[in-house]
Amino acid sequence: MQKLESGQRSNVWADGDRIIKQVIGERAAFDREITALRLAEHTGLVPRILDLDRDNQTVVMERLRSDPPEEDWVIDYARGLAKLHMATGPEHAGRLPRQPVPDPEPFLRFVRALDVEIGNAEDELNFEDTGRFDLLHGDPCPGNDMYTERGARFVDFEGAMLGDGLTELVYLRMGFPTCATVSETPRELREAAEQAYFEERGRVEPLEDACVRWLVQGDALVQRAERDGTDHLARVVDEDWFWYSTTARGRLMFRARVVAGFTETRPAMSALAGRLLERMNRIWEPQSIETRRTHVS
Repeated sequence: MQKLESGQRSNVWADGDRIIKQVIGERAAFDREITALRLAEHTGLVPRILDLDRDNQTVVMERLRSDPPEEDWVIDYARGLAKLHMATGPEHAGRLPRQPVPDPEPFLRFVRALDVEIGNAEDELNFEDTGRFDLLHGDPCPGNDMYTERGARFVDFEGAMLGDGLTELVYLRMGFPTCATVSETPRELREAAEQAYFEERGRVEPLEDACVRWLVQGDALVQRAERDGTDHLARVVDEDWFWYSTTARGRLMFRARVVAGFTETRPAMSALAGRLLERMNRIWEPQSIETRRTHVS
């Protein structure tokens, strides 16, 4: 049996065609993963559960084959997300936690702390639960996806929940906001991926609101272990910190640049993001963002 590299929250071993995973600490994360794997089993997108030891928070799963991702991997990624999101519906309410609704107040305090005018943008920050019951991965980062000629498959569902799948589709626009690595998907590939997602789901929907939700979330500036209720947007006013591929301020500047482009659909929020980006560029050092796929084990 071979021990594999894994995050702080789990121990993982490979044993032939099996993967053995032990979730450390939080029982809720283990329960989320098991529930999500069972809800998505019929899709063929996740490993099958072979054995389960709840007392030791250990699961034995099939070992999925994975080839190196192609240059256009984001298209299979988006199509796979669509199928995953469609695995659940209202009948599964209560099986997993509900996706949280962002609180805009820390973001508004952050904007004021940088002496940036809010204008009418506050009217565009009245977030509500969208009422959807999509099966969300919770952390669909490079490294939690696997590829074969059949398309994408996904592992590591410790953050799974029910909510709005558009917030995961826009990972391609927002630079993978919950991930250690930040990368900017080239526009042509991103548009092809979004089209593949909507073709799978049978409808096209606007994505601007889902993007704005990531801009205002301070928890998307730190790794999961640090998402403990701390106001990270307040922290970033006075300090910066490096998280693998770029800094917290670099992440914010990238996300503000994306939202600043929504001039037709979110004019007030777009204008605010533009003012905020201009201010951040003056007082902070710009950070480079990758345009190719990278991931952390």
